[in-house]
Amino acid sequence: MAKYQCPECKATLRRAEAIAPGKKIRCPKCEAVFKAVLIEEEAPEDEAGGYAVAGVTAPAPKPDEEEYDSNPYSVIQESGEEGKQQIQLGSLRDKFAKSKIGPAMFQTVLPSNYLLRLGLFSCVVATATFIYGVWPIIFCEANPLRPFIRPRVDIMYQASLMFAFGSIMCLGAARMQDLTSYTWSIIGSCMAIVIYVPSGIIIASVILLMFGPLGMLLIALDLGLAFVGVWCLIVLFNAKVREGFKERAEAID
Repeated sequence: MAKYQCPECKATLRRAEAIAPGKKIRCPKCEAVFKAVLIEEEAPEDEAGGYAVAGVTAPAPKPDEEEYDSNPYSVIQESGEEGKQQIQLGSLRDKFAKSKIGPAMFQTVLPSNYLLRLGLFSCVVATATFIYGVWPIIFCEANPLRPFIRPRVDIMYQASLMFAFGSIMCLGAARMQDLTSYTWSIIGSCMAIVIYVPSGIIIASVILLMFGPLGMLLIALDLGLAFVGVWCLIVLFNAKVREGFKERAEAID
């Protein structure tokens, strides 16, 4: 019986047949790989007919199965360069269903950021417009007359409405980014279209009559802002994004 000793853990490895010189062997105890150096001394086999490795008895390999890694340690087959190991990996299968939340967030993060910026821009413009409307009324030296107050009230009303729409856009963008509410995401996207398509075209048309080609530039800019809402709706109607919203809602519940 051939006997080998691991240089790392000093475990004694026994084998019925000697290994060809130059071949490598793996220690089953410490997993170290070393060149097999035959030790002349022999040790008796145990009663079960096996061979011992560091006090552990393993069954003796069958002659016809010795090539198929039936031993507790294996010989490293070399091909080409010396020391290069051929490692054969089995097929790795994903046994778990992949989450749909990650791919959905990947598609919604960019349009939701633009929608959030547009909502904040709308709130800032609405606040400035409201101050513009209320300023002459507050700091008027005499009691303002009704014909003077009425246009200012209309400006403040429109500014308040625009601020509410901008806030809804911000809320929809936040819900769209973390996939917590599909309904608010749709509403927030629609607010961008409701604000910047009709109102912007009207304002730009007035400027077109007053300043000429400058109005066309403002119309193009307004439609570009409204495109953010259209972009968000296109993303929200994507099947993968809807599945992500559904899975996130089930996880929260």
